[in-house]
Amino acid sequence: MILRSLVLLFTFFGGCTNATEITTKKSTLKILFVGNSLTYTNDLPQLVQEMGKHDSVSIEYTTFLFPNYSLEDHWNEGKVQKEIETGRYDFVVAQQGPSALPESQVLLLEYARRLAEVCQKNNASMAIYMVWPSSTRFLDLDNVIYSYTQAAKQTQSLLCPAGLAWKYAWQSTPSLPLYGNDNFHPSMTGSLLAAFTVYGTLTHKANFDFLTTAKPSWSNEISVKNLELLKQAALKAMEK
Repeated sequence: MILRSLVLLFTFFGGCTNATEITTKKSTLKILFVGNSLTYTNDLPQLVQEMGKHDSVSIEYTTFLFPNYSLEDHWNEGKVQKEIETGRYDFVVAQQGPSALPESQVLLLEYARRLAEVCQKNNASMAIYMVWPSSTRFLDLDNVIYSYTQAAKQTQSLLCPAGLAWKYAWQSTPSLPLYGNDNFHPSMTGSLLAAFTVYGTLTHKANFDFLTTAKPSWSNEISVKNLELLKQAALKAMEK
């Protein structure tokens, strides 16, 4: 009976995949991005891939990103579940709108839970990408942070805390231009900060020293000072 219990225990833990194992054993990380324009603006997946390149980490990605889509919309179409079920992905990075209101929080949690279950069955790690509200609803930021944090905790998913990093960056430099022209979608600076939280979370980064303004394709878009500010804001958010 003891031997049988040990075998069952080994089988259970042997079948679990965690993010640390993935990033240390895989030569190429395969990521599925699920969401809307808050992800495809400035091509955040490509920014994450480029960060990997400068960190000697190969990244391949697929996207399901459509304007105004919620996780419920993606779920109802059914394409995302089928893509996860191919078993090709190490991570699924998912987001929807700010989800600050109670009813939106319920929907975020419900469909994050459903996606997390599909991920678990197909050896993928679910990562919830925390976004931010529009500037006109800036006071909702703490509710957005709470909503996404709870969704990650209750689904046992990774949390890419971009919204929290935005908060910390603004606390340091209130004039930092994280919003784009419409005061909702991110500027390149805002997308870079979000990308730091995504890449840093998936690869368990303790620092971003590998990246300087001399290397990336967006080197002319941001000053050395602001780049360091983004790095520190991302790291602080990832500690929470």
